[in-house]
Amino acid sequence: MFAKPASLAARLLAGAAIVYLPSAGAFAQGVGQTTPLDEITVIGERTSLTAPGAAEARDILERVPGGVGLVEADVFLDDFAQSIGDTLVFTPGVFADTSAQRETRISIRGSGLNSSFERRGISVRRDGVPISRASGSTEFQEIDPLTIDYIEVFKGANGLRYGAASLGGAINIVTPTGRTRDDAFTFRAEGGSFATARASASVAHARDKWDFYGGVTGLRSDGYRDHSDVRSVYGHSNVGRKFDNGVETRVYLTVLSDNFELAGSLALDDALANPTAAGRSVTIGPFFPGGPVTVLDPGPEADDWDRNLDVFRIANKTVVPLDAVTLEAGAWYALRDLDHAITRFAGVIAQAEHEVGGFLRLAGDNKLAGLNVDWVFGAEVAASDNDARRFENNAGERGALRNRSDQDARNILVYGQADISLTDELTAIVGVQYLNTLRDSDNVFNAVDGDVSESQINPRFGLLWDVDDNAQLFANVNRGFEPAGISDLTAGGVLDFTPLAAQDTWTVEAGTRGQRDWIAWDFSIYRSWIENEFIDLAQPSFGGFISATFNADETVHQGIELGVDLFLTPPALEEKGAELIWRNIYTYNDFFFTSDPRDLNGQAFAFDGNRLAGVPEQIYVSELRLEKGRWYAAVNLRWVPEGPFADFANTVQVPDYELIGVTAGYDITDNARLFVSAENLADEVYISNVSTVADQSLEGARVFTPGQGRAVFGGLSVAF
Repeated sequence: MFAKPASLAARLLAGAAIVYLPSAGAFAQGVGQTTPLDEITVIGERTSLTAPGAAEARDILERVPGGVGLVEADVFLDDFAQSIGDTLVFTPGVFADTSAQRETRISIRGSGLNSSFERRGISVRRDGVPISRASGSTEFQEIDPLTIDYIEVFKGANGLRYGAASLGGAINIVTPTGRTRDDAFTFRAEGGSFATARASASVAHARDKWDFYGGVTGLRSDGYRDHSDVRSVYGHSNVGRKFDNGVETRVYLTVLSDNFELAGSLALDDALANPTAAGRSVTIGPFFPGGPVTVLDPGPEADDWDRNLDVFRIANKTVVPLDAVTLEAGAWYALRDLDHAITRFAGVIAQAEHEVGGFLRLAGDNKLAGLNVDWVFGAEVAASDNDARRFENNAGERGALRNRSDQDARNILVYGQADISLTDELTAIVGVQYLNTLRDSDNVFNAVDGDVSESQINPRFGLLWDVDDNAQLFANVNRGFEPAGISDLTAGGVLDFTPLAAQDTWTVEAGTRGQRDWIAWDFSIYRSWIENEFIDLAQPSFGGFISATFNADETVHQGIELGVDLFLTPPALEEKGAELIWRNIYTYNDFFFTSDPRDLNGQAFAFDGNRLAGVPEQIYVSELRLEKGRWYAAVNLRWVPEGPFADFANTVQVPDYELIGVTAGYDITDNARLFVSAENLADEVYISNVSTVADQSLEGARVFTPGQGRAVFGGLSVAF
């Protein structure tokens, strides 16, 4: 499992790959968790330079001295996964909650504690090419779970392979291709609660020199809450070409139209008593008996709050194998068109953004002082221009233009890493990242312009010890760096430009991963010291709250990430060809202030020692799964013993909750499967998302989003 692999360059070129043969469900989240040892075999050479398979990705991830994860599509396709957050539920250290249909907040090690729709703190890639915006945020709407082969999760600076050194790290989403997709045609149809219907189809084909993959998904649903309708169409394709000299190139195309209504947030008591309700209207008065009542904001239904995003994206990746070096280069262009109607104060946010970028990556292996050294060097440049406008919201329609600004962003990234084999079992990792960023906003309507330029060098050191062929120990220390995004600096285009310092982090981490006959594990413990952490406060506005970002002073994030798979098949079941697997994921988040934050919203708050709001302290996820022949059945649990605080003053805490679900499937033929999933069987009323405030006892803000109630989904998938 953890045997010393070939050099990095050799792995990128061809080498024999270790393959973990999956059953109906692949049990791989933390990279230490995998299928039982007796299901491991070795097969032939890699078929594509631009499209590594999941087995090769695991081989590379096992050489990272820190917390990483691998999620194959088989893990989440049994459930009704609407968004990228639904695919990461069983990944230790990852917290994903839902603020609206198709909209997920993902936090890794406390990154982006409560950033609004445009998420920060994680560098998201598709096939190694950035889809996170040059302006510093990510639209998770751009990802369709049904066009994913597998997902790599790099926590914190463990994502240096892709140049990432932020607190949250990197997520790389790998697409099926004509060479990695076994089936030429696939079709999937699903339906269920809340008038939900989804259909997806794909085609894949490979010839000697060419290969092609294309997939399209359509989704519609009325949603669990009032005014939470979603209508989405997503298409992704790629074409690969091999040349006689060994060069391989691949072009990727993504087209997306994602439209969903926003139900808004509620007061806590209201959210628990009326979880299906949309946000209420806000009124003041009467100030004397019989006096007038003024409606400050009629609420999401009357003003048709929604978020509509259209994306066109084209990218290229080319791999050139040289004698002892592999060269990888690529470029991308993206056009994003956003129409986002929210409160009367915020209005209708309309943005048209053009983004271009390119990258270069070299990998090789050499001898240095008699030691084997695998090395990688990379550089990346990205720039965007965003025409950001804000209109009055007249019952959901654009009214007068209130504000307009030209928002420019630029990133220059250079990084390198060397894996030095000190002995056959012990490897030292030395790396460094340099990031230079510019965020500039020129306001057309007034003189409130601004720009922020940040740069920093971030080192990384690590040790990886192969205890034996099936177990590892690792440790690392690294520096992290995250400049503010344009969305943070302008509150999504609603407020004036407010300069923010970059978030600076030092992290130490240690852990182990491995497998024995009946158990597989993945364990990390870490502590991060953070200066200028970005925290979000919902700011009062006319009839609602606008999320604005501030710098805290000094904070600490520390925690435990544990994944354990137990292979519990008793002899009686084994004789009948059945398997029983118990998967367990536990995440402990201990995030707190170590000094008072700087002046927030014109007030000084005594937060010293308080817990950071927005993410629960403990999360436990479990699944017990039985498989036999053509069928499988599983029961799962998600338990949050104590909900997160809604405010940094720690006056209001969300109630605990337990969610129970089941999944089952049956292979009608070798090419067709029926599947069903039931979520929140007990119809638990709970809070899935909070928008953090300074002191909820003073503000009484409507910042609580109810989670989805009982739901049942089922479908049919066909592949041939």
